[in-house]
Order: sequence, then structure tokens, then C-alpha cells
Amino acid sequence: MAIPFRVPAAHTAEGGATLFRLTNCRLAERVVLLFFLYTLLLAFVYQLPLWQKVVCFLAPLLVLAGSQAWRRSDGAAIARDWLVPAVALAGYWQMGWFAGGRDRAWENAWLSWDRVLLDHWGLRSMVERQLIGLPWILELCYLLLYAIPPACLGVLYWRRARSSVDRFLATFALGTLAAYALLPVIAVQSPRIAFAGQDLPNAHSIWRSANLWILNHLDISTSVFPSGHVAVAFSSAFGIRRALPGSLVTFLVFLSLAVLVFVATIYGRYHYAADGLASVLICLIAWGFCEVYERLA
Repeated sequence: MAIPFRVPAAHTAEGGATLFRLTNCRLAERVVLLFFLYTLLLAFVYQLPLWQKVVCFLAPLLVLAGSQAWRRSDGAAIARDWLVPAVALAGYWQMGWFAGGRDRAWENAWLSWDRVLLDHWGLRSMVERQLIGLPWILELCYLLLYAIPPACLGVLYWRRARSSVDRFLATFALGTLAAYALLPVIAVQSPRIAFAGQDLPNAHSIWRSANLWILNHLDISTSVFPSGHVAVAFSSAFGIRRALPGSLVTFLVFLSLAVLVFVATIYGRYHYAADGLASVLICLIAWGFCEVYERLA
């Protein structure tokens, strides 16, 4: 499938005219394109205003153009690596346009499960009493969540493994965007909003204040199921495992960060445990799909 747009010959690596083709896209970029085509469909299902439909229409075209710009210079090739993490965040905010309804039955069921985990199984007690400073660490990990994908790219550059960047980005994109795509399906509010003042942490820190400010001012209200934070963290960990299969330590570091983010979402009442479990499952499936796709390609 070719899009009738040609790069001037002077800007192509081959010195000749080059069509923008989907076959030139990385797997990660194809995943992003599919996600934005999905949001375009949702824009009509939800009957969004015209300007939002236009944005949804332009998004896949801009991603496609950006994915091909690497041919123009080495700097553009490096910038291409950062395209997927950047548009993933934009895609999350875009899902805020598709808010509607609220499933109280799921909220009540998941709250009861969380109370078993926090109180009967002692998660809150373990965080606050057994491990000094853990509440502080959890909130900081939650705050720094969106620094994890850039950190993974940085590690790949440092390890001189840029040839494996797409293995990381494909796993990250598929796990993260698949979770985002499901947000409009089950509309539930965060437990800190749906059950305001209940089951809150006893420990407070400057990092929690920062997290609450960000959530109150910059977050979307579509749903919290599945957890976007957990999806980003685990898809990054699984992606770095695929990109650096011989570095178990690196994988365990990022996996530990992902687990801390998951625990923070439950302890801080940002999410239900079910939200995070769903995201972990989605990311595992994405990891497996990327492995199979690579072997069959």
C-alpha cells in the first residue's frame, strides 16, 4: 500500500525518489497507526465535535509521515526512535474524549477485593510499618512512571544496541496502546474519587502531593481500567527484555520498578488491583505476540 507522497531525491538515502510505504514502517509504528485508526472510528461512534474528528483523522497521517522522515538525516533517524513514546502519551490524552457512563457494580466488586488485599492480607501494614520509607518510594516511582520508556531507550543507546530499538518499541507500543484502547470499554472511576476519603494511605509525602496535583489537573476521566501506568511500566520491562535478552539484571531492574508502580497504584488508591492485573496480562500477551511475529516475519 503506497501513499502518493514523494520525498525529494536530495533527501533520500538512495538518491532517488522514495514512496512513503507502510512496508517501511517498524512494527511499533504500525501498532501506533492501528491505534489512531481505532480512535478515528471511535470519534464517529461517540459523535465527537468536528475539530476532534479532524485531529483523529490527521493523527495516523502525521505518525506515518514521521516514521518515514528518518531517511532525511541521521538526526531524524534518532528522532524516529522517540516518536512512539511521544505519541503514546498523546494517545492516552486522546482517550479522554471518549468518556461516558460509569459501572458502579465493577467499582464495588473491585473495592471489596482491594480491602481484602490491603487489610486482611496486610498490604497496607507491610508498606507503612514493615519497610520504612516504602510509601515515599512508591509515590516517587508512580510520579516518574513516564520517565521509564526514555530510560529504556537511553540504556539501549548506552549499551550500543540501537539495532534492537524496534524490539523494545514494538513490545512497549502494543502493551501500552492495547491497554489504552480498552479504557472506554469498562468505565470506572478511580477509587480515590469513587470512594472519596476511604481506604486512603496513612503516610503522606511531597511525591503524593505532586501525584494528586497531576491527576487532578492533567489526567483523563474516561476510566481507570486497565491501568495505563501499570501498562507503561510492564510493557517497558518486557520490551527491554526482548531488546537485551542477555542482560537479566537490566530486565530485573525495570521489572522491579514496574512492580513498585503496580503496588503504588493500589496503596495510593489511584487504581483497583484489578486494573493493574488486567494491564499485566495485556502486556504479557503483547510480549508473546511480538515474539511470534518476529519469528514468522
